[in-house]
Amino acid sequence: MEPAKGNATGQRPESRTALRDFCIALAVLLILRFVTMWVAIPMGMLPVANLLISILFIAVPVAGLFRGAANAWTWGQAAFAIVLGTALQFGLLPFLPGISDPTIRGILLAVSQTGLPIWCLGLGAALSLVLRDRNLLVPMSIFLALFDIWLVFVPEGPVGQVARGNQTALASVAFTVPRPLSAPTGAPPTPLAYIGPADFLFMAMFFCAIYRFNLRARDTAKWMAPVLAGYLLVALLLPGVAIGPIRLGALPALVPIAAVVMLVNWREFKLTRDEKQTTVVLAILGIALLTWRFMVAGESRPIERETESPPATSPRSVAPAAPR
Repeated sequence: MEPAKGNATGQRPESRTALRDFCIALAVLLILRFVTMWVAIPMGMLPVANLLISILFIAVPVAGLFRGAANAWTWGQAAFAIVLGTALQFGLLPFLPGISDPTIRGILLAVSQTGLPIWCLGLGAALSLVLRDRNLLVPMSIFLALFDIWLVFVPEGPVGQVARGNQTALASVAFTVPRPLSAPTGAPPTPLAYIGPADFLFMAMFFCAIYRFNLRARDTAKWMAPVLAGYLLVALLLPGVAIGPIRLGALPALVPIAAVVMLVNWREFKLTRDEKQTTVVLAILGIALLTWRFMVAGESRPIERETESPPATSPRSVAPAAPR
């Protein structure tokens, strides 16, 4: 597929309907949340419903961020999205403790959740505007992937803390995947999984940068949604399986995000000799540091996990949470 082309003014044909399509994706997510609150699922269908909901709550926001990234973003638009999104997500939370009606609480929480993709898209667009060269995406992808691996697999990282049951902060900022119920009450559903905001943030940044530099946006989105959906399903279905120091229930989500961006768009990057050397040195140092840390961590006591914990994603990863 050929990369999208812009015209002399920097405008793209996709930008005319980009924000409209993003809003449609938010509306679909809102409807899905209401469905999980009020629609009863037969007991025998719950496992299938869990998988379907997980896939939808990955595919729909990824599609929404991809379409929103096609907008010809300006600093003013990015700032407006950041303010609007944070106001929606965090502005409603202080009112929730004083609301006794579970239905009203569920509605407000559902509306609050729509704010997270909005400010992630705005901040991701702002970060993409800072980039002056498409080649910067290569070392940035490597750094983010390695840093996320540290956050997930090193015990003192955020996911290690979540594994010990410290998920209060995570629950207040994360994008939740609701758990379908056989007897809904209209109350906020129990989270099936958490998706950390950094996953959406850097996905939005990559999408916006891909559009800005006329890379392979559609191919990237086409691979991103199924890869992340499969990634989350691994965490859902195999939370107790470990391969060496790697637990399949705790996976760094920025690794597949960065990998998809790099693999789909690799031919579009034209690194200079110095840029190639810098990238190789960064990768070697990062891998060496992680290898050393894994060896040290392997000598210590492994993290104990609760057995009935729903999978979750930390602010930068996919990882089980402690039971509520």
